Amino acid sequence: MLNIRTTLLAFFALVAGLNVQAQTGNSTIFRFLEVTPSARLAALGGNHTGIFNPQADAFYLNPAYLQPHHSKEVSATFVNQLYDVRMGLATSAFDLPKIGTIGVGIRYTGYGEMSEFDENGTELGSFNAGDLALRAGLSTQLSEKLSAGAAADYIYSSYSLYRSSAFALSGGIYFKNPEKKFSMGLAVRNLGDQFSYYNQTREELPFDVSLGFSKKPENFPFQINFTLTRLNDWDLRVVGEDEQPAFLRNLSRHVIIGGEAPLGKALILRLGYNRYLHEQTRTDRAIELAGASIGLGIKVKGLVIDLSRSSYSQTGGLVQLSVRTNL
Repeated sequence: MLNIRTTLLAFFALVAGLNVQAQTGNSTIFRFLEVTPSARLAALGGNHTGIFNPQADAFYLNPAYLQPHHSKEVSATFVNQLYDVRMGLATSAFDLPKIGTIGVGIRYTGYGEMSEFDENGTELGSFNAGDLALRAGLSTQLSEKLSAGAAADYIYSSYSLYRSSAFALSGGIYFKNPEKKFSMGLAVRNLGDQFSYYNQTREELPFDVSLGFSKKPENFPFQINFTLTRLNDWDLRVVGEDEQPAFLRNLSRHVIIGGEAPLGKALILRLGYNRYLHEQTRTDRAIELAGASIGLGIKVKGLVIDLSRSSYSQTGGLVQLSVRTNL
């Protein structure tokens, strides 16, 4: 156990000490890795790294989320993205005594059938495009309330004749105090490089450093989740901005906030807001829901069903469905 803990801590220290400006979130490659991996998290606004009582499928965001009680938990998520794009995720976790909790998962995005044309506009036929990522992670308890984890991804994309593959590492720590209904987490994701390039052009992975907190205020119905994302990529601009935004406006674009409250023993209400998504998709209408999300968690015997919808304003909405159970 000591060797595993030492390895995880050494890995996290190495990642945290790297120059985080080397890979920023402005990359356009493998962006499917940034899609929120569960309906619960999507309803809470997005990629939180410090939520209270996470499920195993959240280990895509913070490997330290994996806990011993997740053993034999399996889940699947379907994402109805915009237009004809579809995404699916599957996750399972197993606890190995004296070693830690292992999580494995697969993410796949299909873009449907596309038509191919030459430079003169002549149709040459059709092709399919898709992205795939396989993940394996390990988390171990450093103390009763603190855990650390690491994960590795193999990533592959195919678009007609163009293909690319890559390898990425992620690491995180997670602290939870059940008595005070407080938790926090720090995660570093997608540190890696390509094995093969599209058209022999190297591109960077969507590297991300996030810090999150969760707290239930006394006599307040909602467990509040707050996360600062993309701390390695401070200058977040939207289309049409030529200069860096003012400090407070830029800061707000790094914030994801969400809350969840029970509506009985079998129903949970969730609300969320992503400021950066709002500014990217808003239409300046009098009533603007861009960046807002809503969802429900439903418990049916041994099955948990989560539903969410995230608003992209006139572009549409992103709908997610997650199903979870224990073997």
